[in-house]
Amino acid sequence: MTSDLELKSQARKLKLLSQIQYLLGQTTRLLVRDAGLTQKEFEVLADEQLIEVSFFRDDGPDLDRYHLDKILPKGLAILAQDFVAEPDPLRVAVGPPHKSVYMRIFEGTRSGLWDLIKIAFGAVWGWYLRKYFP
Repeated sequence: MTSDLELKSQARKLKLLSQIQYLLGQTTRLLVRDAGLTQKEFEVLADEQLIEVSFFRDDGPDLDRYHLDKILPKGLAILAQDFVAEPDPLRVAVGPPHKSVYMRIFEGTRSGLWDLIKIAFGAVWGWYLRKYFP
């Protein structure tokens, strides 16, 4: 069974490898420092043979002395895990549409108000018909 520390490092490796893969597609002769790796991350990726590096200079820190050439098959296997992993289910929250204060008042009173208008109109119409057409 894997520990939480190993899972976190696997997730971090996946993030770093995808970052490197993107940068390798954008530039040529990518320095380790330019890829955004720390010394420890660089050592872990190189020791586990996830990336291929080439020697560039004799002086300076390791991050400036090596170029990243490519991601090795073991690193590509870690990247492939991201593509075949099941995605999280899409979480959607559906709520009622926003209504203005006027619309809420109108919707709350329209059925009763319309009935009152019909009754009043019917009373006036009935009075008119009775008075002028006996």
